[in-house]
Amino acid sequence: MSSARNRAYRTVGGFLVAPMMPALILAAVVLAVGGDSQTLGYAAFAGYVSYPFALVVGLPSFLVMRRKHWDGWRAYAAAGFVLGFVFIALFAALVGADGEKADSAWLALLANLAFLLPFVLASSMVFWLLVRPDLHRP
Repeated sequence: MSSARNRAYRTVGGFLVAPMMPALILAAVVLAVGGDSQTLGYAAFAGYVSYPFALVVGLPSFLVMRRKHWDGWRAYAAAGFVLGFVFIALFAALVGADGEKADSAWLALLANLAFLLPFVLASSMVFWLLVRPDLHRP
């Protein structure tokens, strides 16, 4: 029972910590290149977007991966890449459906989202490191 409880705590901890990673990495990058407090607002926005995305997309992905026993770091890296790409593609589709895809501000925002793809990958890997599903095979 203690092992199951420990696994549950690690999973909850992974869902609490991992979505913060894009925001923290982005804040560190912004500060490293001389950004000010106004540009740090992008990092706060990344955190604001990361938690709902982790809940709506990450949790079902985790449950599917756990059921299929896809529990290695490569599987989680691939999932992070795919989920980040899906997020960017969905945003691009929304922009295109709105009829403003030629607007340079929207294209700049899309480019910034593409820049965040490695951060989503990092978040997935942090989740894997915290939860380590490969250590809990049935």
